[in-house]
Amino acid sequence: MTTMNNHIGLKGIFNLKFTNVKTGQIRELEFTNLILNSGLDRMAAAGAFIAGCVLGSASSTPVVTDTSITSILGSSTTLQAYGVGTANTSTPPYWCSYYWTFRFIEGVATGNISQVAMAYGTINTTTNAYSGLFSLALVKDSGGTPITITKLADEVLDVTYTLQLFCPSADVTGTISISGVNYDYVARPASAASWAANNPINTSAGVLAYPASSTLGTQLTLPSGSYVGNSSATYSAYTAGTFYKDLAIYWDLNVGNVSGGIRCIYIDAGSRWQIQYSKTSDSSAIPKDATKRLTLNVRISWGRV
Repeated sequence: MTTMNNHIGLKGIFNLKFTNVKTGQIRELEFTNLILNSGLDRMAAAGAFIAGCVLGSASSTPVVTDTSITSILGSSTTLQAYGVGTANTSTPPYWCSYYWTFRFIEGVATGNISQVAMAYGTINTTTNAYSGLFSLALVKDSGGTPITITKLADEVLDVTYTLQLFCPSADVTGTISISGVNYDYVARPASAASWAANNPINTSAGVLAYPASSTLGTQLTLPSGSYVGNSSATYSAYTAGTFYKDLAIYWDLNVGNVSGGIRCIYIDAGSRWQIQYSKTSDSSAIPKDATKRLTLNVRISWGRV
């Protein structure tokens, strides 16, 4: 098993912006959140893991095993904005980000707000029922102290949730055996500034094979040289609470046959990775040709920063 470096790091940030529709006065808060185990499990489903926002007045401190928000004031699926946020491409750890903004209009969710959550699946804004929670946080002031803030009847509240995706800083190295022959590998992220936020763990993956002359790129680029595709890539069944998925990459006889054998591969699974292989005894590439089938196994995991 070629194991990627631990996991995709995840960090969420809430921004609450209250705008008085009569005076235009603005109040704004920003604070981090807790990504719940249920949210990490939801990412394995490779569907949308954020569908709306839920507000509550309870003041209990969130824990990773929470599955609900109590004393609900209201919920919203009114998506005002979604898009690519800022990215760090200057120094490791590199990260990119995406944001969702949900709106609560005046007269909705009026009252004291102490908790805010991102929910996934089906959300009923009449009954405030929801399928599950991705993240949960106490409302906090600029110093990180939990507070209660009041949404007035004449205020619009825009809740923006920003999710940052962090790449591992260090290469992962190790050795695998292919048909009884040992190959050393080096694994690292690729195209780190443009990972997909709709889900960095997609249901499927595209894989490219690069020839013996190829070398790994930086964490922000791809392996060098030309490539061929057409491999099949299949995820194993996900087990709740594990926060990883194993990917079996398969090349049949007539695919993946590059000059000198396979030196590097590039994986686009929402998150993007590159791996270089060298025979332990003489540094040659994997000798894939039209007489051989090849399967490589890769594990991709994710968790909180």
